[in-house]
Amino acid sequence: MAMYLQLGHDSWNLLEESIGENYAGIVLSPVNDGPAYTNDRLKRLKGARQRYEVILDPQLYNPASQKGKLSEWKFCTSDFETADKSDISWWNNRAIEIVEEASTIGANAICSPAFLDRKYSNEYYRFIVDIADNARRLAAANGIDTLLTVVIPLYDLSNDNRPAEIASILSSSKCDRIYLTFLVDDIPQRQPLRDQSALAAAVYFIRLLSKHMRVQVSFCAHDLVLWKSAGAADISSGKYMNVRRFSPSRWAEEETEGRIISYWNDEKLLTLTRDQEALRLDREGWHSAINLADNPVSAEILAILRSGTGKPWLKLSWLQFLHWCSATEAKIQDLQTGEQILENSYQDWAKVINDVRLLFTDRFNDGTHVTGWLNALREGSKR
Repeated sequence: MAMYLQLGHDSWNLLEESIGENYAGIVLSPVNDGPAYTNDRLKRLKGARQRYEVILDPQLYNPASQKGKLSEWKFCTSDFETADKSDISWWNNRAIEIVEEASTIGANAICSPAFLDRKYSNEYYRFIVDIADNARRLAAANGIDTLLTVVIPLYDLSNDNRPAEIASILSSSKCDRIYLTFLVDDIPQRQPLRDQSALAAAVYFIRLLSKHMRVQVSFCAHDLVLWKSAGAADISSGKYMNVRRFSPSRWAEEETEGRIISYWNDEKLLTLTRDQEALRLDREGWHSAINLADNPVSAEILAILRSGTGKPWLKLSWLQFLHWCSATEAKIQDLQTGEQILENSYQDWAKVINDVRLLFTDRFNDGTHVTGWLNALREGSKR
């Protein structure tokens, strides 16, 4: 249904670019921006503000050591690190403050407060549903929508019965929207997800949830092809190094990565490549098959690379990626379309490996992620 820009470090200026017209909403990042700055940036959107659904994600699931600007918001109280997180009354008080902050900045919706657990038991999921339902009641009284926040480890879905068990608990919520975040902390940033059995379970999980709720998957990259094909209504993404995937260490890592190297978004291979690799493929006629009119940023980057001037194109690389995200999200309206995208990518990787014989600097760029995604989509969609 819609593409959302997930804000991160220094991301507001992206809304001033042409890609902003392709996004239906904004997911705020309190870790990166305080309330006063957020309010100011929203006001500076002027007439364009009405174009977006603004969602306040309180991000209380982030590590205590990486609060950033979070402590500037009312809902991040002084007892944040020491409070008993099993106390529903503590969470109810946070919900009151989240709604107050959302009303002050004029947000249209909030994500319910949530936290990371150690066991991720059924009791945990029931508890976050209780938290969300209370937040929904408070928000609705102020004309604000609520998304049920769910942070779920991919490994927790691997058991055959877990997707159905968890989906049953979550769908009992009074919230009709869900903000779904897959927790992955054992794979380096920018590398694609490869656990085929877990991904198949995640596809099945989204299929189950989408029968009862409007599913929004956050922190997406090229794997949005999987989630949209599985039935997710909405997708959130942003500057690729900031929101490549969710892990507790993401805020620490974004300060040291993604600022110097510009990556070409290869929409055929569903990965990010480096400039010399993009040029090598260009000399092989690789980009001639891409309709550059569909992503004008790609043409602009290619012109820079071909000129050999060394002109910086970091911002353009973010815009190219985000343009692809919105275009792909809009394109995938059913399982068959997503499966065809993955099938085409599988064939394109075979050409790169067997015909072009290109070896990538990043050794994880070998196409096996696409094979795993295609198998996961086919398996998960048949359950």
